[in-house]
Amino acid sequence: MSKAKLGLVGALALLVGAAAFFSPRGQAFAGYLQENRRCCQLPLTRAFAIAWQETLGTPPYPSEIGQDKWVAEAIFPDVHDGVFLDVGSGHGQIGSNTRALEDRGWTGICVDPFPTAMAGRTCQMITDVVSNEAGRKVLFHTHDGLGGIADTLGKWKGEASKAPAVEMTTTTLGEVLARAKAPAFIHFLSLDIEGAELDALRGLPFDQYRFGAMAIEHNEEEPKRTAIIAFLEARGYRRVHTYQQDDFFAPRN
Repeated sequence: MSKAKLGLVGALALLVGAAAFFSPRGQAFAGYLQENRRCCQLPLTRAFAIAWQETLGTPPYPSEIGQDKWVAEAIFPDVHDGVFLDVGSGHGQIGSNTRALEDRGWTGICVDPFPTAMAGRTCQMITDVVSNEAGRKVLFHTHDGLGGIADTLGKWKGEASKAPAVEMTTTTLGEVLARAKAPAFIHFLSLDIEGAELDALRGLPFDQYRFGAMAIEHNEEEPKRTAIIAFLEARGYRRVHTYQQDDFFAPRN
């Protein structure tokens, strides 16, 4: 092929590529690719592959901001028998931080006093309210998606307080793990309980259980966010990433 023809073919390829990029699907793909890099610190090749699936309408990770994607692709890419603890698991399918992990072969424990859409899930389901001490009577607002303990509700307290409140008795995550016969090493902790995250962590016996990764919602609530970081640092964990309403932690070593 002559140089002139090669140049023409190259120019046509560029035009086709540009047209594809600026098409609605091309723009969607570019957005997914950028999000995968930003939310989860993924290698470019893997971010590309996942973005393509998302563009085709078959997203492999349903979490709200990529918590499951970060764990499965950036932290434990070769683990297919991991264990998770999903506290505030909410809807078992839409926005779930752990459903995709189950799809990869993981097992785990889901904790939520009012779970929904758990059909097909394999996690042990604990329908308790967790705090820093067991046996305490609390009022719990049952708002779908924003429910929580009345005394610790944070950013969305006004909205959550519109929902009915029921009296419940607290347990601790230490009791939950003992009851579920959890292993001493848990690959992933997802903690999203609308302002009660620090109290829940205080109910965890870190001398008995270790975690490979954590995604903890902070909702930019101070001083709780800073207190959570300090609490975990004192127990051997450091913040390795932050994105939107979550801070992400891993063992310091």
